[in-house]
Amino acid sequence: MTQQEELDQLKQEILSQDWEKARDAAYRLGEIGGDEVLTFLIQLLNSKDPILRNCAALGLKDIKDNKAVEPLLDAIFKKENHNYNGTLVFALEDLDCSQKLKEIFKILFYESYEAKISAYAILSEQVFEFSEEDLLKVKEMWEEIKQHPEKCPNYEYEEVPELIQDAVDGYMGYLQSEE
Repeated sequence: MTQQEELDQLKQEILSQDWEKARDAAYRLGEIGGDEVLTFLIQLLNSKDPILRNCAALGLKDIKDNKAVEPLLDAIFKKENHNYNGTLVFALEDLDCSQKLKEIFKILFYESYEAKISAYAILSEQVFEFSEEDLLKVKEMWEEIKQHPEKCPNYEYEEVPELIQDAVDGYMGYLQSEE
């Protein structure tokens, strides 16, 4: 089988309704990589099927091409994906999010529990470039959530506000050092 034939077969398998077959195809596509695969997986992020989006995200995570950052963020913040975006955020963990501090905090504040865990990992492990304005916006969002916890999914779980406070504190120290 030629590589093109394998790619064509994997593209069909990822579209199947069989989760294991689709997931295995996503991992194999991620191993193969390249522009054709990257473009194909990014297009799948627009699917209405959360399983297909998750498979695409797993393939993109393996490819580790930063061209996937914006499409992943777009998919994460689509209203219809709100409760099904943890795997999309997980895919960002291996990508360069250094220019996306506010977006990662938005995930931490407003998205599902699984998404929050990956956002926290990104905030803890990556190095970000940010301005004082970015930090003030993060601080403002956090103050808004503390006043209106219903805006933050899973806020009622004790570890969620603690996790968020820890992440916020880790960055707000930069504000004090600039004053």
